[in-house]
Amino acid sequence: MKNTLRILLLIATVFSVSTVKAQLLGNNERYSQYVYHVNVGVEGLYNINPGSKTYNPGFGVSAKFQYDITQNLGLTFGVGYSVLTADNSRVFGTNPDLRPDLKMVPVKLGAKAYFLPEFYLGGEVGLVYADPYIDSKSQSHLGKTLAPSIGYETNHLDVSFRYENISHHNAYVSFIALRAAYSFNL
Repeated sequence: MKNTLRILLLIATVFSVSTVKAQLLGNNERYSQYVYHVNVGVEGLYNINPGSKTYNPGFGVSAKFQYDITQNLGLTFGVGYSVLTADNSRVFGTNPDLRPDLKMVPVKLGAKAYFLPEFYLGGEVGLVYADPYIDSKSQSHLGKTLAPSIGYETNHLDVSFRYENISHHNAYVSFIALRAAYSFNL
């Protein structure tokens, strides 16, 4: 009798957990028939570089295209435009000693892995065109970027927090960013 009761309790638990999981996943439009997603967002940037390459907080805009491979994994392609303002910059300054703002145009490939229906861990790698140079010795405008992130995504809202490092040889710029985006399905 005790074994029968335990088996029935185990079966009831398994069915209730699978029903709850199906209801959680079914409520999010992202997990329905759509596999293509686009989101457009704004970003707030905060420089965390030590030493001489310090910048004031900045801003950015970006667009991401996502293709869901499985229910819990999506591949991303993103482009954007970001600006970190220099400590001594002036909009209409003529002093040649002024350091210009750092303007960046990243192109990144990445992935999002959903560990809960609406929470994800992401990672992106790519190239960044930066003006002025990241590495003044080589005077190259191109740098490599690496950007891990954590985020929360609902039907039409995607909010993420990321660390981004842009480097060229031994020179680099690092910042953290908070991104809020509007998402829609294709």
